[in-house]
Amino acid sequence: MRQPHGCVELRILLDENVPVQLKAVFRGHLIKSVNDSDVGWKNIKNGRLLAEMEGRFDLLITADRNMFAQQNLSGRNICILVLPVNRRNDVLALSERIAEVAAGMSAGTYVVLEKTGTVQMRPFDRSDDGSGDGIHTSTSPIPP
Repeated sequence: MRQPHGCVELRILLDENVPVQLKAVFRGHLIKSVNDSDVGWKNIKNGRLLAEMEGRFDLLITADRNMFAQQNLSGRNICILVLPVNRRNDVLALSERIAEVAAGMSAGTYVVLEKTGTVQMRPFDRSDDGSGDGIHTSTSPIPP
């Protein structure tokens, strides 16, 4: 998430479908997995997971591509990064891009990372302001 230089570390949560080896990419940040025993959120439903995250974590990294359609994300003060795969080797091959995309995210955004490195970003607020579908596609880092 975008933060001025010298700000507090990001608080990142890996969903249970994301390999824990991804933690190594985010040195200098607090990164936990729902599978960690001190977190204790393994096997909880997405709605409860999102509610528990509020105020505790800034970013959820998941491979669940249905979360945007299945959950009401409006008003949440987190961001969600959806990975294209959950196989460890494939995720680790994309690790630099994952870190780059995560660094450019801000609260209230849902970003889908494709295998090609392309990202699709949409705000949590689903209101239609007449400017299109709210989806922005890019192959470069998320713009400031």
